[in-house]
Amino acid sequence: MAPIRLWMRVGGRVLAGILLFIAAFLLPGKVSAAPPPHAPQAYVIIQRPATVAAWGATPGLRERGFEKVPVPPGWTAEAYAAALRSRSGILDAVPDAPVYAARAPNDPLYPVNQVGYLSTIGAPQAWDFVTGRPEVVVAVLDTGADLSHPDLSPRLWTNPGEVPGDGIDNDGNGCIDDVHGCRFVDLTAANRVSCGYSSSARNGDVWDDNGTAGSATHSHGTMVAGVIGAAGNNGLGIAGVAWNVRLMIVKVLDCGGPGGSNPSGSMFNVAEGIDYAVRMGARIINLSLASAPGDPTADTPALRAAIEFALSRGVLIVAAAGNWGSSANPAPGYPAAYTQYPNVIGVGAMDPSTGGWASYSAYGQGIDFAAPGEGIASTVRTDLGGSLPYRVSDKGTSFATPLVSGSLALLASRNTRLGYGDYVALLADTASPAPPAPHGQNWAGAGIIHVGNAARRVPAVISGNALHDWKDIGPGVEVRAYVGTTLCGSTQTFSFGPASPYIVRVAADAEIAGCGAAGRVVRIYLGGQPAVPTITWPGPEQDLGLVDRDVSTVTPDPGPIVTQQLGGSWANLAHLEANGDLPAALAYLPSNWSAVYFWDANAPSPLGGTGRYLRLIRDAPDWVNTWERVLRYDAYWVEAPTPSTVASINPNPPPGRVVYFAPGWNNFVYTGTTKRVSEALQEIAGKYTQVLHWDNAAGVWQVHIPGQSRFLNDFEALVKFRVYWIYVTEPVGITMN
Repeated sequence: MAPIRLWMRVGGRVLAGILLFIAAFLLPGKVSAAPPPHAPQAYVIIQRPATVAAWGATPGLRERGFEKVPVPPGWTAEAYAAALRSRSGILDAVPDAPVYAARAPNDPLYPVNQVGYLSTIGAPQAWDFVTGRPEVVVAVLDTGADLSHPDLSPRLWTNPGEVPGDGIDNDGNGCIDDVHGCRFVDLTAANRVSCGYSSSARNGDVWDDNGTAGSATHSHGTMVAGVIGAAGNNGLGIAGVAWNVRLMIVKVLDCGGPGGSNPSGSMFNVAEGIDYAVRMGARIINLSLASAPGDPTADTPALRAAIEFALSRGVLIVAAAGNWGSSANPAPGYPAAYTQYPNVIGVGAMDPSTGGWASYSAYGQGIDFAAPGEGIASTVRTDLGGSLPYRVSDKGTSFATPLVSGSLALLASRNTRLGYGDYVALLADTASPAPPAPHGQNWAGAGIIHVGNAARRVPAVISGNALHDWKDIGPGVEVRAYVGTTLCGSTQTFSFGPASPYIVRVAADAEIAGCGAAGRVVRIYLGGQPAVPTITWPGPEQDLGLVDRDVSTVTPDPGPIVTQQLGGSWANLAHLEANGDLPAALAYLPSNWSAVYFWDANAPSPLGGTGRYLRLIRDAPDWVNTWERVLRYDAYWVEAPTPSTVASINPNPPPGRVVYFAPGWNNFVYTGTTKRVSEALQEIAGKYTQVLHWDNAAGVWQVHIPGQSRFLNDFEALVKFRVYWIYVTEPVGITMN
């Protein structure tokens, strides 16, 4: 079994608003600066033809035609800018983009010991967008960690299936009492003496025992954990790269002997640790360890199996290249040396003093990124007697590696729905170029990481069901995502049982100008038609992985003429003409109609209770007919033997029409804008049990039962000017808007 060496060291309000609006469009001079009555939600920057400055100095922005105007209520910044661009005298109009101060934590050691190397990797810029999420778990496979450290204890992952201290493997995962992680260290003759071990048991004893109070090096695992995820902005010590992720502590290295300088373990234990971390939900695994370069025994089947398992689960393994850069064999050790696994990320070290290759850092195939490898401040064990439980690291790829792990954790926190390859590509696409090394070989892969640039480019991933009138639209429908007029992503719907979901990647503004940024509105189009609702791009600390975002195209409101179909038998129609006496008021019906029936839900029933039909039989004696007058928006049945249509001028009902329902069945005309049934009837939620619609063309009933799956309901939307039946349990009314 191959030994693993630890690479630590080498050494007038309304009128004023109208006038302001007119001025913005028509006046050749400046837009009025009169303040709006309420604070605007956004602003638009307009550009007019330049004017000549009244004084001899260089003209300012305003003289060069630039000006800021507030977005009126009811408008988005994108829509208002588009409207302004169409106006004469305006050369351009764009939404004013937000900017943020580069966020700095209040941890006292940050400005003294951390700001330099964290600025090199762009961490402060990344923190403007994200500082980590509790659901993003980073496993630290190392010497363990000080679980009581005030900068680490609030950020420890906790196994929800384990009962602390009961001596039982409660969740059956093979590790006893693994509350914050598991120990995979075998008892050897050497560590029995040097570390005082007495067992190889797999349990939750993951306390860091590296080094002693007098040793020059110590606390390796505690330091690595702190670099990744020490609590930030808490007024204590340091800030980790990803302040708010959770740290799973997996002990695979022993204490390192009396001097603490040589913690070791075995590759099988590392494989076990990887397997455990993947099974327990880690998304990123940090390995600040490596085999000796060229050691053929290090490439073990067990290690490859564990890495392949991680790959199948989309888990990243970030591994130190090793500190063999000045040796006879400067190649990376395993696992970093693997090039066939895209989820294994090899990390080399940059010398902060030169910005180039650190002479101790291994180089060659397998290196994917570089990061600063010395002068890294972090947490140390609290039981070693120091005045402050922090220190600055020695040189080594061990400390470059957690900077990369923490950066990947930030990207995973910004969008939890991307794949491991997306996070790697974001870092690669934004890395700073690495200067060539004297040896002329690969030492930094894609370059020196800059997570600030990467965080700006993180896309949104929006997923949900694609619907029309809130019923599934089917597979193969084109899905496009726009911000304003800019196309920012596209895909197609697919099948998942009876559903037609979509998953669309939407670019950020840093990737495609005009696309996603905090507060901007994303509009989804299905088959070229706009869908509702729109989606607002999340702000800082919010997840760009947006799930369960069902969107639906809706049947548009009718135009100037409203057409209704008759299927050749009974049809349920809406009377959209003026009030009138019968039969003259029904002159729009086809000439061969024979009878009409109107359901009066409030009329006494001959069978007791209320609700009965009033009738008008064509050419029948007056005493036969009981329906004498029709009102606009009455719903009624008509019998006509020939399929045909009837057309009416759109009455354009004003919003706010109220309809009252009596207990039992009611027949009504919906005059609101097309809405989901639950939304249209939210005023009477829990007070109706069924909604029915008679399909005049097909001659069948369609049924909607509230609370029932859309796959079982025949319809999910109320459409303007369609006729419905509703059963209510008590007197109620709805307002149609």
